[in-house]
Amino acid sequence: MKISRHLLAPVVALVAAASLTACGGGSGGAAATPAAGAGGVDTSAPLYASLPQAIKDKGSIQVGSDIAYAPMEYYDTDGTTVIGFDKEIGDLLGAKLGVPVVFNNSTFDGLITQLQSGRFDAAISSMSDTKARQKEVDFVDYYLSGSIMFVKAGNPNGLTSVDDLCGKTISLQRGTTQEEYVTSELSPKCEQAGKGKVTVMAFDRESEAMLQIEQGRAVAGIQEYPVAVYNTQQSKGKFEVVGQQVIAGPLGVAVPKDDTQLRDAVQKALQAAIADGSYQKLIDKYQTPQSAVKEATINAG
Repeated sequence: MKISRHLLAPVVALVAAASLTACGGGSGGAAATPAAGAGGVDTSAPLYASLPQAIKDKGSIQVGSDIAYAPMEYYDTDGTTVIGFDKEIGDLLGAKLGVPVVFNNSTFDGLITQLQSGRFDAAISSMSDTKARQKEVDFVDYYLSGSIMFVKAGNPNGLTSVDDLCGKTISLQRGTTQEEYVTSELSPKCEQAGKGKVTVMAFDRESEAMLQIEQGRAVAGIQEYPVAVYNTQQSKGKFEVVGQQVIAGPLGVAVPKDDTQLRDAVQKALQAAIADGSYQKLIDKYQTPQSAVKEATINAG
């Protein structure tokens, strides 16, 4: 599983430079952006009554997020509008709960501390639900994210799974969970099976690693599943995703452990979105079918 979204996680290489510059993900500043389409409080919403009184009084759910991780949460080309899967999940939850879910930009590593201090009501930032984090916050799990292989368009080597990488050369970003998985798990398994180790070409930037595949020096790469899908889409037909996710685990909406009422309301809202098909429509929009959850679980990581 991922240890954290940013620690040993891939950098999205193909997002427009202007968008990344504008996001200021490491600034720690809080740039609030109201949820799209949420005009205000709707007391007739199906789950409004389940909200804590403090949220009703405030009239919104203030969410912390490091808005620098396409396609999950990032800024549109105007540098201020938050877009991405996580943002749209927030909008789905807000529609069920009857209050806007407002995204505030902050540093990823500080999100749990800011939840505990009361600065934010929740965090939606592609955060892995892990046992270690469960000691500090609760999670409502909404997405399964692991790593997946991608290859040059047309799949010239006929690869179907990561097991086909035995004895071959691949290209990865240095310091990622994917590099750790290949070197400590996949390659040793290949050698034990007598199929030859996986040779890893590692680079500081994902764009450099992808270039090796495009030019035929490496047969494949491995990236975070939603990132790989996004990058192949942005490549204008140069790459394609193949096979199934590996080392997959849940991402969750993080909520302070002492706010079980908000946690349970969020769980009910997510379950309602799953039941009425709006969640699946979002999964389909982002073309990540392997990431869909069948039910809204709590602390399943």
